[in-house]
Amino acid sequence: MGHGALGEETLDVPTRVLIVAGAAALVAALAVYALSPVRGLPSGAPTETEMAGAIGSQIMSHLYLGHVPGRSGEVMMVPKPHTYLTNDLDLTALGTGAPPLNSSHPNPWAYTARIPLIFYGPPWVPEGLAVSADADAADVAPTYARLVGMDDFVAAGEPLEDIAPKEDRPKVVFTVVIDGGGWNVLQEHSESWPFLRRLIERGTSYTNATIGSAPSITGAIHATFGTGFYPIDHGIPGNQLRGPKGPTDAWELNANPIYLEKPTVSELWDEASGNEAVVATLAYEGWHLGMIGHGAARPGGDHDVAVLWEEEDNAWHINEEFFELPSYLETTDIELLESYEEKLDGRDGVHDGTWFGETLEELQVNTVRPGTSAFVRFNGDAVVEMMRKEKIGADSVTDFFWVETKMPDYAGHRWNMLAPEIGDVVAEVDHQIARFKKELDRLAGKGNYVLAISADHGQEPLPEHFGGWRVDAQELSRDVEERFGVGVVEKVTTVDFFMDMDRVQEEGIALEDVARYLGTYTIGDNVPDDAPGADRIPAARVDDELFAGAFSTEYLQSLSPEDISSFGESDYPEGDLIIEPGGR
Repeated sequence: MGHGALGEETLDVPTRVLIVAGAAALVAALAVYALSPVRGLPSGAPTETEMAGAIGSQIMSHLYLGHVPGRSGEVMMVPKPHTYLTNDLDLTALGTGAPPLNSSHPNPWAYTARIPLIFYGPPWVPEGLAVSADADAADVAPTYARLVGMDDFVAAGEPLEDIAPKEDRPKVVFTVVIDGGGWNVLQEHSESWPFLRRLIERGTSYTNATIGSAPSITGAIHATFGTGFYPIDHGIPGNQLRGPKGPTDAWELNANPIYLEKPTVSELWDEASGNEAVVATLAYEGWHLGMIGHGAARPGGDHDVAVLWEEEDNAWHINEEFFELPSYLETTDIELLESYEEKLDGRDGVHDGTWFGETLEELQVNTVRPGTSAFVRFNGDAVVEMMRKEKIGADSVTDFFWVETKMPDYAGHRWNMLAPEIGDVVAEVDHQIARFKKELDRLAGKGNYVLAISADHGQEPLPEHFGGWRVDAQELSRDVEERFGVGVVEKVTTVDFFMDMDRVQEEGIALEDVARYLGTYTIGDNVPDDAPGADRIPAARVDDELFAGAFSTEYLQSLSPEDISSFGESDYPEGDLIIEPGGR
């Protein structure tokens, strides 16, 4: 009999009990360990520099310029192309042919970053000129400043050389920003904008224009248009930011310009003219007020005319502490809007009582109606009324008028940019731009104004068409907290993580580790326990990583121009923002 067997047989009863109990405790401990989430940084996680190198210098430059220290989230996410975060992921729709249509668009890639930048206005704007030199949203304000002779205007952007000042100033500088009207949307619905195409032929267009920074978010880019600075300087990183009391709306949900840190070209010109210039905007919400500025909140400023839409009340509104809501729009003509909505039937080619399959009752829901072509026409009426009542172009002092057309973006979020609804909305936007030009001809006179058309970003098509994926934002947040500590996430947006820095310090977490962890995060990781439809995920995609990169605020702000240049070309085709390299 071997020694081991002998020893085992001669053990007394109490010793046996202790060993059995110890073994059971060990098994239980191992089971708890196996079921407990793994903490800390996974082995083999990419470094932030490795992720930056894969993304490439063009996109990393945009990310650097779009990040606002102390206001952006502490970790910025860069989902892979055609991948985006959502709060209502439905795996049961996978492979059914009826995917969710809602989408978000803050990604930095070329399809959201490339925008039209079109100018019309002889004698200041050359006819039939296509310029392939780099240009972006920050170049608009300094171009306007030069047109009106503001030689002391300071901005990060540069005046566009081809839009040249003359002896006389234009009576009006009129800008239309098509929200969500980037080139990928216009190209998808290429037959919907015949007037815009004529403007391109008769004016000057910049074929390589981009928004100039990332993420591609409305609030950030509208402030760039107005100020000539990028978010890193003008202080608005997006629609949300970190305020003194935590994450908040960038305009405090009340058209409050408290966070805008740079003046706009419009308000500086207004002040220089003794507040004789008309500075006005019609837009959808406070996020767009970065086009015109601070209003009366700025010393020396006045109550510029600003008209926004209140979705809940179906009414025009503004914060009258800082801006002016004109008396003629204090009462909203809902009956007029309803009459336009009744005419939606037939615009889709079929008279069946619906607009692309949705009834009038469905389209008049408050959270739906701003996405229709009827609402575009209704907005156009208000713009024209403002132009007339404010006497745009009536004297020699240049007026600045900014129009934001929210409807393509709104419709894209609801129906997706590939849908025919977007084509009809874009067609009506095109019609209204033609109407604005006709009104400028009448009010200011031909040859007396500059008309500019651009967009604040493109849109995200259905990921099923392009190999992308939807990321469950809530599960992602839970996974980060399981990995690094409960309560470390204060808020997660489609762009970034706002971290509870007190908890981060208590847990001894390096933000770099959170960013690197996201670089390992896969489709399989993002599936909640017992999620309905999980069996529909293709096995070949379970290990697909969802993020091209993620970056801590410390890393982004440590980058020098030389660092960014060293990242070179992107591993992703969507990381190349230049379509036509070269000069003119």
